[in-house]
Amino acid sequence: MSVTTAAPQSSDTARTGAPVVVVGYDGSPESRRAVVLAAQRAGPHGTVVPLHVAPHVSSWLGTPYYDSAVEAHHLAATRMFSELDELETGATTVEPDIVESSDPAAALMRVAEVRDADEIVVGSRARGRFRSMLGSVSHELIERADRPVVIVARGAVDDNQ
Repeated sequence: MSVTTAAPQSSDTARTGAPVVVVGYDGSPESRRAVVLAAQRAGPHGTVVPLHVAPHVSSWLGTPYYDSAVEAHHLAATRMFSELDELETGATTVEPDIVESSDPAAALMRVAEVRDADEIVVGSRARGRFRSMLGSVSHELIERADRPVVIVARGAVDDNQ
């Protein structure tokens, strides 16, 4: 896979008609499979935006600690994004992005809106009934997203991806 980093399209930029797919990415096997599926759905002329949502860092930590925490989150995301090179995405343009948020579903929806994405793709870890009662990113996306949401089931993960 070839990862291309480019400036994101703004919502006021004219679309070329090529699909844009935003993907929740945390480096897990499920999110890696979601990136591959998103590339297949976007096609060779489309764009996939693997989005890592870093936890919000509180400014009450003070400048040296805050800066260190933010840097650690960005370093971890950079390492995760380097793994994208191992995935089979064909000729699809891949534009990794990172945002800081305490609400991953809201962050995915916001980036999808800004990028004028056709859909959002996420992996599901299927952590059981107790977890589903508390809510999950995929459940929240299904309830609140203003565009199609594709959820890649845990069993769909190929160990080779």
